[in-house]
Amino acid sequence: MNSPTRKVKQTLTKLWTGEIAAAISFWGCFLVMKVWLTDTQMFIAVIYPLSVLTLILVQGSVYWWILLKRLSAPQFAAKYTGKIYGVIKIADAFLLCLGLPIIVIHHKNTAVTILSAFILAFAAVEWINYYQVRLSYSYNPIILLRHIKNGTLKRSRLAKEIEKV
Repeated sequence: MNSPTRKVKQTLTKLWTGEIAAAISFWGCFLVMKVWLTDTQMFIAVIYPLSVLTLILVQGSVYWWILLKRLSAPQFAAKYTGKIYGVIKIADAFLLCLGLPIIVIHHKNTAVTILSAFILAFAAVEWINYYQVRLSYSYNPIILLRHIKNGTLKRSRLAKEIEKV
């Protein structure tokens, strides 16, 4: 396998496994902190945005895995990926929009509400990163801010695939 292909394979492997690892890590943190969720209201306020975030991370992981498979089988899942993710994009947007009312309705503790809002915001950023524009350019956040300021954010790879449908 040539060096550029090996590098792409390594990158895609890191991406799909990284998203799964992130989802598992968030649930691990939840299991540790759930002792502070003393009633159902607080539990729901945290579990809903965490579930939406997990769903988006797993969808991203599957997409990166599909791209990894396409290195050896270029047409792997090509016929339906854009169509399926087009529907998922809308469903996720709906779930994200439901998040704020759910957090507000189940407000019991300010710290839990703030945590829930941050989790939901992170899920929204992940959704934007997958379905709208690419937000990951470098480990240096200044580069992302420069792209935002200059209006040079690129469409995400998944957004391009959905547009082809």
